[in-house]
Amino acid sequence: MNRACKIFYTQANDYKCEYHLTKMFNNKHMKLQYIFIAILLFTYSIFSQELKFYGSFEQGNLIIAEGNEIKWAWIDDVELKVDNEKVFTFGFDAKESGNRILKVKHEYGKVSLKKIELPTRKYKVQRINNKKQQFSATPDSLKVRIKKEREISNKAKSEIGKIDTAFYKSGFIRPIKGGRISSVFGSQRILNGVPKNMHNGLDIAVPRGTPVYATADGIVRLAADDFYYAGNYILLDHGQGLSSFYLHLSESLVHKGERIKKGEIIGRVGTTGRSTGPHLHWGMQWYTKRVDPARILKMKFN
Repeated sequence: MNRACKIFYTQANDYKCEYHLTKMFNNKHMKLQYIFIAILLFTYSIFSQELKFYGSFEQGNLIIAEGNEIKWAWIDDVELKVDNEKVFTFGFDAKESGNRILKVKHEYGKVSLKKIELPTRKYKVQRINNKKQQFSATPDSLKVRIKKEREISNKAKSEIGKIDTAFYKSGFIRPIKGGRISSVFGSQRILNGVPKNMHNGLDIAVPRGTPVYATADGIVRLAADDFYYAGNYILLDHGQGLSSFYLHLSESLVHKGERIKKGEIIGRVGTTGRSTGPHLHWGMQWYTKRVDPARILKMKFN
């Protein structure tokens, strides 16, 4: 161990940092530089107890954080939205890997750091052989329509993340009462040896016409009619980059720009679009990162 300088934090799951500066003492011209660096180092605290986190630091998970007098927060090089009650959120995509650094500065100058190591999450994989595809390839005649629908969706999604307010602070509810979970987040089918896309939401099978409720407070960014893939679907903006979407509806009961409260009926279950039977496809994202709705419901937030 170097005697010159050692700062080592061993709190569970937190950032560990060790600085060896002995060589600086061997050069008198670097003493002032050492002093300057030492001052900077001691302005940082690592994972201060002043921050509270909800959610698990894993692939496909949403994290909600709150703390005292937060001035700003960053995850790596991405600045996070912080609302006036000092609440912010961020998420990890279903396939995201590696390490992340969370930096939070408090009004009184203190900076909290946290190193986040993302473990690999196992998802359900179903291998099906000797089975015909449920859907045929998309005909060329529909490609113009699909492109236009994608542009409409992307334009609506571009509005997500412009709001600092955490509308989701009211908490989250399941958008369907009862029903059977027919497909889980992250699941993947390998059909006749060909891997299909990972499922980016939760499918809940219920009869046609079953009410669909808003999972949290938000603003309607899109109420789409009869899209080729999604059918009738709704996109809600919950603030700070968090959104939820509801696909294959028989009807939408809301309009673009409308403010929605958690638990409000926004539509009814159907089988519109590319669907094999009545169900709700319910998904959530933090910006473009796919997060698991089932995990969000388990968070003990509010």
